[in-house]
Amino acid sequence: MSNTQTNPGMKTVTAEIAFLNKEWKGNVELARIYSRETRHANTSKHSIEIVDARPLQSAGEFELDRNGFTLIQHQAAFDSFDDKQAIETDYFEEMRQVMLELTGAVDAMPIPFYQLRSRKPVHFLDAYSLYMHCDFSPNAWQGMVQNAVRKYRNGRQYAADEYDFALYNLWRPIYHTAQRVPLTLMDASTVDEDDIVDYLVAPTGEASMAALPVYNPAQKFYYFPMMQTDEVLVFKQQDSRDGLAKVCPHTSFIDPTAKDDAPERYSIDIRILCVYKKP
Repeated sequence: MSNTQTNPGMKTVTAEIAFLNKEWKGNVELARIYSRETRHANTSKHSIEIVDARPLQSAGEFELDRNGFTLIQHQAAFDSFDDKQAIETDYFEEMRQVMLELTGAVDAMPIPFYQLRSRKPVHFLDAYSLYMHCDFSPNAWQGMVQNAVRKYRNGRQYAADEYDFALYNLWRPIYHTAQRVPLTLMDASTVDEDDIVDYLVAPTGEASMAALPVYNPAQKFYYFPMMQTDEVLVFKQQDSRDGLAKVCPHTSFIDPTAKDDAPERYSIDIRILCVYKKP
């Protein structure tokens, strides 16, 4: 077990969070995590101090391109979260417009994949994560970028020597306030890129690749307690631009301060790809 440094004067909670086992760092073979059993076999828990980010956010302490995350206010016009087709048309488009305004990107498009999180998921990947992770591999995401561009822009490509790309996750509680199992984010400015290690999310094959961090005492962690349905966490998945935050590892965690009778958390997270003209 390990502990981050304390933060005097700030509200914090302490939680047990799983990180990739250190033996996988530098290993030619990749870990496979696709079930609860394989997660337990390949990760180890650390006792982590997680800081309430709300007062710091209000004071302007966080920047999306420095820390890798920000909280925005957004009242969704869309509320049909039980309608898959409507999510992939109406909600995707609504949030695409949000990201164009937030980032100033020249183009934005949704990645054709989303997750509705609940306590009783249909699939392992739809469960509360409970282990620190990145959704995309830093070594494999650029190929997916061009596939997404061709799909959503009728075959058009943005040449990599003329454009940069950034992938973002947009995470929102739905139906009610997120009182239990909130999301924690690793401050991207404290991430050592050598600590981000690829892994495979299927029992066979080499195509389904994502990444996990190993634990490092220099890492810092934040959360936004009691998130409302009109609040959205925007955080980095990957970014090809130089000098900016690259990735913001994240996970759900068991909040020891949550009331026993608090309702189960429901949330939706979608991914938006933004395109930037190179300087």
